[in-house]
Amino acid sequence: MMEQFEFRHYPALLLLVPYAAAALFFFLRKINSRGAAAALSSRSILGERKSFRTLTYPYLPFLRFISILLLIIALAGPGRSLTYSNAKNTGLDIMIALDLSLSMQGEDFEPRNRLEVAKRAVSDFIAKRANDRLGLVIFAGEAYLQCPLTVEHDILLELVDEINFDTIGVDGTAIGDALALSASRMMNNDSKSRIILLITDGVNNRGTIDPSTAAKSCRELGIKIYSIGIGKEGQVPYPGGFFGKRYMLNSFDPSVLREASEITGGRFFRAESSGVFWENINEIDTLEKSVVNVKTYRDFRSKSSGFIIAAMLVFFTEMLLRSLVYRKAP
Repeated sequence: MMEQFEFRHYPALLLLVPYAAAALFFFLRKINSRGAAAALSSRSILGERKSFRTLTYPYLPFLRFISILLLIIALAGPGRSLTYSNAKNTGLDIMIALDLSLSMQGEDFEPRNRLEVAKRAVSDFIAKRANDRLGLVIFAGEAYLQCPLTVEHDILLELVDEINFDTIGVDGTAIGDALALSASRMMNNDSKSRIILLITDGVNNRGTIDPSTAAKSCRELGIKIYSIGIGKEGQVPYPGGFFGKRYMLNSFDPSVLREASEITGGRFFRAESSGVFWENINEIDTLEKSVVNVKTYRDFRSKSSGFIIAAMLVFFTEMLLRSLVYRKAP
């Protein structure tokens, strides 16, 4: 909510121009005017002290000008304007399923390995989705819920930063279980748009649920799957070995991820470098945008009555002073 002082009828302030000219003319004439000449019978009269009424009477017209000024301000419609908005958020529910299998140690992605690049990209994705509820499922040979859907993105970012290869003790790639667990955390939500962002570098080789079966269940629940298969084909460096690195043959079957995404109306992306992976994340962010409808309301609280009352008080004060204090003899 924002509050500010303003005038509703600004053109009325143009009256200040002739007002200022009249006031200037009046007071200049007062200054330049001379008192009437009169014969004095005695010089002693010049030494008499003037009374308070005599001293203050020349300033009586000030009250008239003050009352007119207050009326001009009242005509301009002064008041306080209050502006506030009502936002209706139609955000998305997004579960992020991140692979923590040991194959994610592959150092074909800069600057360190596939997992570190994935964590940075996921954190960037979370930071951009300010209006959405996000959650995190991690999986290797088993799938675990790391964070339910939440709007507390700071907590989610901390959890993403803390995960590592020791978080799950069972190696493997249970893609079907990860999809099923992610879907189960959204099945009772009333959100109109629900998405699973699946990031993996392997082929489903563990778990009790087939990825195709999990994808069909997601389709029944109205959940889209956006999957990203990361990692290069061929010989990939891994930590270990005699010289600190060992090379292993990496194979990737995109058919499972592509099928799961197509079943749900989502999309499959293939990333063989960190740059392409970041592009995939950004494209998904662009494809699925939440909508925030913002309605702005304005309320104006007029203060004109206060200026009118003040003008009347000043005017009647002048009248009373002229009638009672500064009354002239006929």
